[in-house]
Amino acid sequence: MKRLAAALLVIVALVGGAALYLRLSANLSAQGAYIEVHPAAGSLAVFDDLKARLEDGSFTGEVVSDADLGSPDGYEFLVYTVRLRNYGMLPAEWIRIEIAPEREWDVIALGETRGFSLAAFSTGALSGTMLARSGGNPARTVTIRYYVYGRMLTIDVPVVRVV
Repeated sequence: MKRLAAALLVIVALVGGAALYLRLSANLSAQGAYIEVHPAAGSLAVFDDLKARLEDGSFTGEVVSDADLGSPDGYEFLVYTVRLRNYGMLPAEWIRIEIAPEREWDVIALGETRGFSLAAFSTGALSGTMLARSGGNPARTVTIRYYVYGRMLTIDVPVVRVV
């Protein structure tokens, strides 16, 4: 009977240790973050598509502040990219990027239509785009929201490096 109790105690300790390891390792790590700045006049097709989607009501992002999108002059697209590493044994799912807007400069946060997933022990990159007035500081803090085994987790990543 003592041997059975000892064996059951070892099994419970192993299962508890595995559950604790899964919980503690269920997080993503930001490996790097950078900003690409593209003048809106240089991306005229994207700008015109954005303008058309705003006019017909099919736009899915967030309008941060009012702006006259008649001409692309005076605007730029800021593309924020964060490289992520999943150190856990479980996949990270429904990964989303949210860019903290600068009300003085930012006009529109372009939305993603679906969540991104990152398999266990893998790396990947996630991007988000902001239409902003030219001349502002592109540095922002982005929030990465994701789910591991049904639990929502977040990472705040300051992005200041412009490439």
